[in-house]
Formats: sequence, structure tokens, C-alpha cells
Amino acid sequence: MESTRSGPRGLHAVVRTKDGWAVQHAIITVTDGYGNQVVRAEADAEGAVMTAPLAPGVYTVVVTAVGYSPIASTAIATTSGTAELGVLVLARQGGVELPPPGVWTIDPAHSKVAATAQHLGLSSVQGRFT
Repeated sequence: MESTRSGPRGLHAVVRTKDGWAVQHAIITVTDGYGNQVVRAEADAEGAVMTAPLAPGVYTVVVTAVGYSPIASTAIATTSGTAELGVLVLARQGGVELPPPGVWTIDPAHSKVAATAQHLGLSSVQGRFT
């Protein structure tokens, strides 16, 4: 990645869930005003994306990740080739949102934690946690 005295150039973004968790391996696709793809990048383990410098102008940024609804945003690249998008928040697709992290009290009389694994589609192995 190129650097100047003012720091790295290119598109910068961080992809997170609404609870602030990094969305690893989110895909960022950047298209120009004509719909041509100019950059495609993958978020790292921290959800960060940094690309090569962009030509000055307006771009459409689409963020996708398995299990999340895609979002679109507009990025404006400056004459230095930098476009700052900040934090992009993805919402889970389908199902319900996960409860917030924290300490939970489980009622053992009315609850159990168990797992079932399929073995070759012929049998299942069950386990439980006490």
C-alpha cells in the first residue's frame, strides 16, 4: 500500500455488526459512475478494509457478507486518492438478532444445553453440557 506524509491512501472502512463485532471476510465492491467495478476487497479479521488509491471522483460501495443483508454507500475520493467511509454496519439476514453479550443466569430446572452432530447422514451423535 502506498503511503504519503499524510498517511495511507485509498478507500478505508471498517465493517461491523450493530453490536460492534467485526464482520470478518466481508466483501467490499467499489464501482465508478458508469457501473464499472474498480476495486474489490475483503475485510480482515478486525473488519478493516484498505484499498489502493482511487482516482478522484464519486463511487458506489456495496458491502456483502454471508448471513448479513447487503448495504450500499457513496464514497468520494479526494485528489489524494483517499476515500474515508468510517464504520459500515451490517444487519443479520433472516432469523432473530442475537441477544446482547453479558452475564446470563440459566434456570437449570427449565433449561438444557445440548448439541447434535450428524455422522455421514446415517446417524447422529448427541451430547449435553451440565
